[in-house]
Amino acid sequence: MDGNLEAFLNSLADAERAGGRVLHELEPLAKSSVLKELLRKVEHDEGYWAGGLAAQIRRLGGNPSNRTGDFVEKVRAIAGLREKLELLNRGQRWVIRKIDENIASVSDDDLKGFLTIMSRAHQMNIDALDSELKQGNI
Repeated sequence: MDGNLEAFLNSLADAERAGGRVLHELEPLAKSSVLKELLRKVEHDEGYWAGGLAAQIRRLGGNPSNRTGDFVEKVRAIAGLREKLELLNRGQRWVIRKIDENIASVSDDDLKGFLTIMSRAHQMNIDALDSELKQGNI
């Protein structure tokens, strides 16, 4: 496996693990039952993508990391729930941007399909959370 591809995929997996941990911590802070359920769903997605990335790395002959990105501490440092959720969505946008920047260099069709759907799923989660924030459901 190409070292640059392995590093890229591991950076995404590290970010997904961090996102999952953040969501696990934020869910109990939500007052809206709709927001609580949405955060549970997005947390589940983060775990799915982290596991899928590890599987892709192994399939391609690489070594998946087990690190968690520093995003957790960045979110913990912010006081308000709304602000934490806004930062969470910026983190989700970072993942999409990184996929967009790197997908053209991915030659493996299965990995390319996985990353395409991962990016789309992140956009759906961003849109859902933005909708809840606009409605004031925090």
